[in-house]
Order: sequence, then structure tokens, then C-alpha cells
Amino acid sequence: MNDRCKISRLRMHPNYERLADLTCDSHVRGRTPSGISERDIALARLYSHAFRGQVIGAFHATRRALEAIHPQDRLAGAHLLRADELLADLANRSMDTVGQDVRALISTFHHYCTHVARTVDALDTACDLERSPALQRIRDLFVRHMEAITAGNSLHLTRDTGAPEQGSFVVPSLGITIVPLVYGDHHSWNLAWLDGERSDVPYHLHHEGVEIHLGYSPMHGYTVLGDSKAELTEGYAMPIPPNTRHGYTNIGSQTHHVPFIFGSLTCGGWGVFLDVEPQPRELGQLEATSVQSHKLNGTVLLEREIAKAAGRYASVRYPIIAAEKTDRDGVGGLELSVARVTSHGFELCASRFCAVSVVRGRGVLEVANEKIEITAHDHFGIPAGLTATITQTGSEPLVLLDAVLRPADRRFHL
Repeated sequence: MNDRCKISRLRMHPNYERLADLTCDSHVRGRTPSGISERDIALARLYSHAFRGQVIGAFHATRRALEAIHPQDRLAGAHLLRADELLADLANRSMDTVGQDVRALISTFHHYCTHVARTVDALDTACDLERSPALQRIRDLFVRHMEAITAGNSLHLTRDTGAPEQGSFVVPSLGITIVPLVYGDHHSWNLAWLDGERSDVPYHLHHEGVEIHLGYSPMHGYTVLGDSKAELTEGYAMPIPPNTRHGYTNIGSQTHHVPFIFGSLTCGGWGVFLDVEPQPRELGQLEATSVQSHKLNGTVLLEREIAKAAGRYASVRYPIIAAEKTDRDGVGGLELSVARVTSHGFELCASRFCAVSVVRGRGVLEVANEKIEITAHDHFGIPAGLTATITQTGSEPLVLLDAVLRPADRRFHL
């Protein structure tokens, strides 16, 4: 581990610290891969994907927070400028693919590890010089988000139960708060945290991205797709192709947050924030239809599907939305699957990055010989080719949703 990493005031799990030592030693020896095992690569991939989730999380939000700081000390200002540059570089790195070979450790992980440490060092030095409570809080929040990764064993869980301070993103053209949950190579699982008066998702479209909007009861509102609207009173999952208006209009005072999955093989899994065009329309101008009408492109009643899966007696996983429902012109299609996991365990190994949401029950997740307990509202990612073993531990059936992005074999159109 280099000197800058050593003096960084970050708590580190032994796994993280060992990887940091390995990659720095590799760089000293000309980036040689000798002494690096397949398990080391797997752990580096897991840590790298956890950091990637901060591209619109702490990396972005900390930069925005620092804009409000106007230091009196010129040297402190120089260190804050350095922190801003490092945060921008960390966010930009998130557009690169996390590889499946030794480069995941000695390139991607190394970059995250060293730049996060340098950012903390720059913030610490600025705090020591400026003595600003506001700046200290920004620093502490950033460190808290980083330590959620560095102090873990590599299996990083996120929750969809709130919008973390200095860890979320406000979409400028829509004004809604997005909480990043899982970020793969080309798709992501996020949460639209709607704590306003109406809990609406303004109508918009994506030119090169596909989505699945999810909803859980209690709810009462209209989901919109194209020129159609459907009234909702129970959970749903709606597949959304590119160039298709979509959104949600709430009815009444019941707050409704909207989880969603976004993907694109052409513009990255977070392009929802770059590739978005507002599509305002009066609700009354849209044609009313049923939730399961063909005009809603195969929308499923999600909670019914979850209940069906929970009733299975053996571990099983199957798709409930096919990739063909959203794939257009090489953008890729999102395939949403549901899984019932029993106490006998279940192995999940996908050829593409898999984003997972725990919707019922409790269990244990194991990847690369590391374990962590999981429960409802947890989210995690499984990099392509890695095997995850999941086992139910509680009395309630363990039910998961997962999403992969892949080219579809057939194309459907609204």
C-alpha cells in the first residue's frame, strides 16, 4: 500500500487492505500480475462495482456540496480544488467497464483505492486549515459513504428505504431525487425517492436507454406509457422501450417511491441522467387502459408474481419480463426475473452482470468465499461469471428479483 493510502483516515477491512497492498506492490514491479489469485480478482471486481455506484452518489453529491464552501484560507482552497478534481475523475472512471481479469485489480480497483484515499487526504487537510463545521460535515459524510465500502468484506449492500444525505442525485430536467443502488457495466438499479407533495415522476423519455419501472403497494396513481395511462392500486413492473413517454402521476396523499432499472448497451447504465428528455402532457389527454393491456407492453402485476414465487416449495428462478419487451436497435433489453430461495440454497451465476433486489425474507449471500446476511429491501450486484450462493435463513420464504441487460432474440413494438 502506498504512503497516501496508509495515512488515509479510512477504516479498511482486511480484504480491502490486502488488495490495496497487492495492487501497489504490482505497480512497483511494473504492474506484474504474479501473486494475484482469481479470488483477488473477484474481490476487486466486487469492490469496484460498489465504488461505481457512487458516480451519482457521493462522488457527485460531495462535489455539489463543496460548491457552497468559500474558504478564507488560500491553501485550504487549493486542497478543496484538488478534492473536486479527484471526485470528478472518480465519477468519470465509472464509465469504464470493470474487467474480468487481473486488470480489475491493478487498474480499476487501484484507481478507486488511490483516488479515494487522496480525496480524503485533501478534505482532511482543508478541514485542518479552514476549521469550518460545514466543511467538516461534508468530509464526514463522504468518509461515511466510502467506509461503507472499504470497511466491508467486498459484498456491498444498499437499501431502498431512504435517500442518504450527500449520496443522491437530483435530475436537473425533472427535479426528482435518485438514489443509486446497484451499478453494473451497462445497467443499474435505482430508486426515485419522491417525498414531495404529489410523489409524481414527470413524464419523460430516453433516446438510447430502456427501463423497467417498479411499484409496491400501498399506492394509488396512474402509470403512463406512450399515449396511454393505467390506474394502479397494487404492485407492478412496466417495461419501457427507448423513445417512449413514461412516468407516474400520484392520486391522493399516499407517498409512493418508484424503484427503477435502467440500461443501455450504447450510453451506459446511468444514462438516465444524461439521456433524458422531458415529455410534458396533461393526464386527461392520455387514453385510459388497463394495467395488463397490450398498450402497456407486457406490464406485470408484480406483487402477484412475488406471491406465486413465495409459494414454491423448491428453489427456482424464472423471467417475468423478457428482454424482447424493451430491446430496440441494439440498445439491449432488460430481463426481469423472480427467484424463490429455500434453506437448501440456490446458485446464481449469470453471463452478464446481475442486479439483485431482496423483496421478501432473510438469508445469507456468499460470493468468492465471503458471506453477508441479506434481508428485504437489500440490493447487491453479482459481476458476470461469478457464482453467488444464496440461502434462506428465516422462516419467511426468501424471494428475490434480479435484472440483466442483454440483446434480445426478437423485437416487439408498442
